[in-house]
Amino acid sequence: VMKNHYHHGNLKKDLLETSIHIISEKGYDKLSLRNISSKCGVSHNAIYRHFADKNQLIYECQKYVTEEFTLYLKSKEAEKKRNALENIRTLSYAYINFYIEHPTYYSFMYRNTYIKIEFTMEKKEENYPPYNVFREQYGRLAEEIGISFEESLTRLTRLWALLHGLTAFLISDNVQWNNEWQLCLEKEFN
Repeated sequence: VMKNHYHHGNLKKDLLETSIHIISEKGYDKLSLRNISSKCGVSHNAIYRHFADKNQLIYECQKYVTEEFTLYLKSKEAEKKRNALENIRTLSYAYINFYIEHPTYYSFMYRNTYIKIEFTMEKKEENYPPYNVFREQYGRLAEEIGISFEESLTRLTRLWALLHGLTAFLISDNVQWNNEWQLCLEKEFN
């Protein structure tokens, strides 16, 4: 018996989430439209109502995760009137917590896709949107504490690497660690 998610308005999201999970766990090679439709309990043709082909589905998955992550960061971002360092701390915890809540998103985005991040302090709309959220705060930090954009970029790059590494540790079943990631992160702000 096929489940019919389409009439409930959430088939597209189910297709995206299922695809992300498959890619995250098994890689692109194991993703097939038939496999996805089977896991979602819909006919193979139902996918084509939302996606022209597998490539469009993958693109939409990347877009979906990027949008979810950017919205999450922006929802956690402190008020603009607070200082940049406090905003950066809030964003840093949000970065890690987002991927703890959605570990398959991390695997999908950083292990199995082709997102591009240009580490620069220049505003570039085509740059990875979550990076741009952090970049904006580091621009504010440079102004607030009187450091160069070059120094600000060095600090941003160091923090991004720390966040990325801590997240990889936290979501990996193969890493045994005391999980006191907050202590590692707080050292960045002291």
